[in-house]
Amino acid sequence: MKKIFNGLLLGCTSNIFGLLAPLLIPPIHIGLIYYFWRDFSREVDRIYCTCSCWDTVFKGSYESGVASYKHMYFNATPQTLKMWVAVVLGVVISYETFKHLALLGFQHQIRWSMLILFISAVFSHYYSCFFFSITELISTFFVIHLTNTKNFVTRRKALIIVSIAVLHILAGGWDQFYTNVLKGQGFAHQIVRDLGFMIPDILHVIIPIYLLEPKKTYSLPGAELRDTSLAKDLMYMFGLVFFGLVICSTL
Repeated sequence: MKKIFNGLLLGCTSNIFGLLAPLLIPPIHIGLIYYFWRDFSREVDRIYCTCSCWDTVFKGSYESGVASYKHMYFNATPQTLKMWVAVVLGVVISYETFKHLALLGFQHQIRWSMLILFISAVFSHYYSCFFFSITELISTFFVIHLTNTKNFVTRRKALIIVSIAVLHILAGGWDQFYTNVLKGQGFAHQIVRDLGFMIPDILHVIIPIYLLEPKKTYSLPGAELRDTSLAKDLMYMFGLVFFGLVICSTL
């Protein structure tokens, strides 16, 4: 009976953690943006403001013509459908992911270094929720996989995370980060945003490499350089980074 009760308690608690993520992350994010952007925002006249860009399909016969002020509205377009699908998938995946991590934590099976990586990447995923980055999703998939201490941190898993992070650093470093942060030409919210992208990528390079343990068979200095498997993995890593940079340059 006690075992059943503990199981139910564990399940309910993990469900609560899963719900808290989609409930709290958006208002926290908007609050931070408001803090940095409030001096540049403009007052909205809710009495005389109109929504002339709203097609009013959602309301049907209840409201037609030029609508009055709305806190939020949407048009019946294919783009709205895509955004809705992205939001629903994001909320469901967020719920299941945080629920999974909570269960690992309660079962004392969580790898804290990988949890730090996941938390650091939440902002980049949320920021681009309507423009899903395939590379970020791949990297986070392996990070979540390795948060379970039962899953070993292998060289190839670590190099996948590292190579994607290096790609992000190089792609973002010569563009917005260099201009906004290093040259100091960005507004406060742009600097915070770019740091929110760059710092997690740096952590995604350092932590996976730190977790890798050298093979015990490598007893002589430079012996690991003769490992064909390592050479192949490094070749794939540099190839992935180069291919990603080529794609970024064409976009």
